[in-house]
Order: sequence, then C-alpha cells, then structure tokens
Amino acid sequence: MRWLIIGGVLALVVTVYALVDLTVTDDRRIRRLNRVLWVVLIVVVPIFGAIGWLAWGKGPVSSGRPMAPDDDPSFKRSPDVSDDEADRRIAEIEAQLAALDEEVDIVRPTKPGTQPEPDPEPDSAPEPPADDTDGQGHRAPDDGDAARA
Repeated sequence: MRWLIIGGVLALVVTVYALVDLTVTDDRRIRRLNRVLWVVLIVVVPIFGAIGWLAWGKGPVSSGRPMAPDDDPSFKRSPDVSDDEADRRIAEIEAQLAALDEEVDIVRPTKPGTQPEPDPEPDSAPEPPADDTDGQGHRAPDDGDAARA
C-alpha cells in the first residue's frame, strides 16, 4: 500500500513537471507533435506521456532562441578594422564634433533688437542664516506656545 502511494505521488510530480516544462518551452524547441497534443498525451498517459515529452518532445537548446552577439563566444570583431584604424576614426569624429561645437558658440541666433544676457555674477555677500537670528547671531525672543499655534 505504501509503495502505491509513493508511486502515485511520483507520477503526479513527474506529470506536473512535464506540463510546466512544456508550457515554458519555446515553440521552436517542441518536436514530433504540437503543444496541444503533448498536453493531451501527458494528461491521458501520465507517466509515459511525461517521459515521452522529456525524452523525445523537447529539442536541444541550440535550436532555441539565438544568443545576442556579445553573449556568443564565437562572436568576433570585424576583421576589416584594426584597433589603430578604429582609434583614428574616433579621433576624426571627435575633431569634427569639436569644430561643430565651436561653430555653434560663434553663430548663436538671437531675437532682433535684444542683447544676449550676461552671465550673472555670484553675490559677494553671504546669505543670512535661515534660522531665527537678528543678523548678528542672536536668537530672536520666543513668543511662546501661542505664537506657534
């Protein structure tokens, strides 16, 4: 009796695992039958359907989603451009951008009849503290709880 219960629980676990695995598997990895027929087979024939799915129904990982180029170990930099050539091209582009920045600073459009605003100069006087002082570092007299309410 104990072995029958253990076998039933094991069959249930394998069936549930196979169903979950089938639902999360990419469509391109499913072999032999379509997804709906695999679900029917796993549910109707619990042990053999689940073992069939795990052994023959699921394709290898390589037939799944392709890797991004930077994750692919076989990805290599283009052999046409050397490191020196790439550095030279980057330096040219940076020089062009610097020239464009200088042009923008020289030719800055303004509205007719208006002068460009000068940059504000920082105040030389320090700001007074934001607490209750009278400007000389003395605290103002307290008006009591009535003033705070």
